[in-house]
Amino acid sequence: MRFHLLYFLVSLFWFGCTKNEQNENQVARVGEAVLTNDDLSFASVYTDKERMSFVDNWINTELLFQAGVYADLGRDILLDSKIKQYRKKLIGQTFLDTQIKNGVFVSKDEVRSYYTSNKEEFKRLKNEATINSFYIVDKKEANRVRANLEKSSSNKKRNEMFEKHGVVAETFSDGQLHSKINNKVFSSKKNKYIGPISFNDGYFVVEVVKRYEKGTYLGLDSVYDKIYLLIYKRKAAIKTQAIIDSLKQAMSLEINSSSI
Repeated sequence: MRFHLLYFLVSLFWFGCTKNEQNENQVARVGEAVLTNDDLSFASVYTDKERMSFVDNWINTELLFQAGVYADLGRDILLDSKIKQYRKKLIGQTFLDTQIKNGVFVSKDEVRSYYTSNKEEFKRLKNEATINSFYIVDKKEANRVRANLEKSSSNKKRNEMFEKHGVVAETFSDGQLHSKINNKVFSSKKNKYIGPISFNDGYFVVEVVKRYEKGTYLGLDSVYDKIYLLIYKRKAAIKTQAIIDSLKQAMSLEINSSSI
């Protein structure tokens, strides 16, 4: 059985490769299942790596599916029942998602109101700092980066340096950083430029953008998305229950308690 199954899978893959060369619109083929460029039209915003990952997943899914059918699992009554149940859930969830999408909205005023009424939730429990952190293998390059940061060079040069090293500003609480860096960042308010600090096989150079003291409050801008999502989820839960209650009233529903 193992030999026949392996032969079947190899045959699928080989046949797929041969046919794919004959049709430019085909991206991949497993047996009679074909993935075309049209099927990937939705993935136009994907990177090449993401598109390749999608294709790999499609191939793996088809290989396993067709192997399962070849092994007569398509006739399994229990599996068929699970498939039907999953289909019901998928259709029902899609219906619910559509209703929520078209019926749940969160305004800016609601977000601002929540922030004002629950401001204590956004109090800083520790000192925090927003930093730009460069990790560089070569010490001379690390020294150049620090020198350029201190020079307050033109936006263009600065942006090029940040892009080269893939640096974006991040905010950390006291204690989150490695002790070598953490002590420098939080021990003194005067340290704006830190390093190079030796770490493993390279060096850290840190620019402190801004420090925030314990007990101060996170700004609305920094927590806006979090509040929005919180309110949205609460409204969605209420909407979901309202939809289910409405459907119970509109449709024929019977429960035989004695059979449960």
